[in-house]
Amino acid sequence: MTEIKPFTPEIPQEEVDRLFRKLGDTRLPKEPIVPDADWDYGPSLQWIYKLYNFWLNDFSWSDAQRSISQWHHFTTEVEGLTIHFIHEKARVRQKEAIPLLLVHGWPGTFYEFQNVMQPLIEPKSAKSAVFDIVVPSLPGFCWSQGPPRGWTLQDTARIYDVLMKRLGYDSYAAQAGDWGHWVIRELGTGRYGACKAVHTNMCPGAPPEGHKLNEREQAAMDRAGWWIGERLNEGHMGYAIEMRTRPQTIGVAFNDNPVGIMMFIGEKYHELADPNLGTATLDNDQFNNDLCTTLSLYFFTPPSIMTSMLCYYNNVRHEMYTEFNAKEENLIKVPLGVSTFPYDAYPVSEAAAKTTGNVVWFKGK
Repeated sequence: MTEIKPFTPEIPQEEVDRLFRKLGDTRLPKEPIVPDADWDYGPSLQWIYKLYNFWLNDFSWSDAQRSISQWHHFTTEVEGLTIHFIHEKARVRQKEAIPLLLVHGWPGTFYEFQNVMQPLIEPKSAKSAVFDIVVPSLPGFCWSQGPPRGWTLQDTARIYDVLMKRLGYDSYAAQAGDWGHWVIRELGTGRYGACKAVHTNMCPGAPPEGHKLNEREQAAMDRAGWWIGERLNEGHMGYAIEMRTRPQTIGVAFNDNPVGIMMFIGEKYHELADPNLGTATLDNDQFNNDLCTTLSLYFFTPPSIMTSMLCYYNNVRHEMYTEFNAKEENLIKVPLGVSTFPYDAYPVSEAAAKTTGNVVWFKGK
C-alpha cells in the first residue's frame, strides 16, 4: 500500500479523436443572449468563438502530451486514496535542494505549474535557490482518486504530509493558491513538524480593527467584495453556490461536454487575469495552449470535472474565509510568505495577511 508506482500520463488516440469529434459537432449560438450583451451576461460571443476555434483548429494535443510526459509521474495510495503526483529532483546543486510541495486549486490542475518547474529544479543563476519538487493532483482532480464523503482540505494536508515523508523528506516547504491555500495553511499550523515554511498567492484576511485602508488596500477589499457579489447582480460566486449544493448535477452536465467545460473553466481564467499585463489573453498563444491543455485534461480524466467540485461542497465557504483564517487553530505558525495581485479573487493587504499567520515576507501590487 505504501509503494510508489511510476505512472504514464498518455491519453489513448481514440480519446483524443473523440474530443475533437465532439468539439467539431458542437453548435455555438449565433446571436448573444440579448442584443449588445458583450460581457454583461457572461463571456462575449467573440471571446467564445475565439477560444473554441483555437481549441478545435490550432491546439495540438500531441504537443501538450509531450510537455506533460517530460516529467516523472507517479501514483501512490494513502489512506485508501490513489494520489497522482509529479516528482522531480534538482538537476543542479542537489545537496542544496529544498523539498517543495506545490499544490494547485480549482479550476487548475498539476499542469498550472508547468512553466515554473524547470526554473525551480534547474535555476540559471548559482545564487538562486534550487528545489526538489512534488506536484500532486488534489483528490478528485485528473488522475487522483475522488475522495470519500466529508473529505476536507485538512484531510488532504494530512495525506500530503505522508506523501512527502514517503518520498524521503523529513522537512519541506510548500506553495499554493486557491483551494491549495487551505492545504498548506493546515500544514503550516505547527501540527505537521516536517513543514518548515509556506508561501501562498491567496491569503484571505480582514484588516485588523482600526486599521485605516490606503488606496491599494481599499481596491483589494472592493475586488473581494465584487467577487463574492456584495452588490446585487454583480460578483461571480453563483457558480460556487451551485457547486457546493449541486456538484453532481453540474458535473454530469459537463462530464462529457467539452464546450461546457470550456465555458465553465475558461471564463474563470479570463476573470482572474490582469488585463494590463497582456499575457493571459486569447491573443497569447502560450496562454491559449496552457488553457486548452487544462480543458483537455478535465475532459480526458472523467469524472474529475465532477469530483473536483467536492472542494466547494466539503470546505469553508467563501463568505467565511477571513473568519476561518483568523481563528487561532488555523493561524500559520511557520514562516509565511504572501504574494498578492490586484486581479486575484481575494487580493489582500499586508496588515490583513498578518492576521492569518506569521508573515515574514510580503509582496503586493
